[in-house]
Amino acid sequence: MPPASPSARPTARRARPPAARAGAAEGLRERNKREKWARIERAARAEFARHGFEAAAMRAIAARARVATGTLFLYARDKRELLFLVFQDESRRIFAEARAAASAGAPLVDALMGLFVRFLDFYARDPALSAAILREFFFRPYEPERLGALTREYGALVAALVEAAQRRGELRRDVPVAVAANALFAHYAYWVQAWLGSHLVSRAEAEERLRDALRLQIEGLRPTRRRAP
Repeated sequence: MPPASPSARPTARRARPPAARAGAAEGLRERNKREKWARIERAARAEFARHGFEAAAMRAIAARARVATGTLFLYARDKRELLFLVFQDESRRIFAEARAAASAGAPLVDALMGLFVRFLDFYARDPALSAAILREFFFRPYEPERLGALTREYGALVAALVEAAQRRGELRRDVPVAVAANALFAHYAYWVQAWLGSHLVSRAEAEERLRDALRLQIEGLRPTRRRAP
């Protein structure tokens, strides 16, 4: 029998280095974790929307997400932490959207409303759930490190908008960025509470009055023009 030609010889499968195999396995595990968390998050939102935060059960969330109850507790130790994780993911999605949509030369009031209105829209999709978020994380003690980190991310985004306005001469430079950012953010916090917490205004009224309050605050922070002699 003639020898097989080189092209006809079976090609030996080259084994991947251990590091490559470990990296592939790690990538698969991470993807599985992300997919599992996505199912858990969708299930939590659905259960919170259907039954309300107080009545929703971790077992029902696990069943809807198609994971074991013990697996769910690996992601969140209780229902309150699960609510926080949902809020954290949504907040960071909004932060990313606001950064991507920000226009370099937009007036500060428009830039701020571009950020704040995204949160108002999120809250409006499920006011009952949003009221639970407000109650659980802003009027009851929660882990300062985790909630504080999220609050600092929000504050840094507002501060960046204020700093950009100062650079282009829209705001006075003698006002510390952090002071101005905190004052402007306080208007947002007040009108969210007036809407979701106290039910004093509608969602549309909250947005309108927030814009008016920001305009008034920003007007007081504008550089003073010297009068001609």
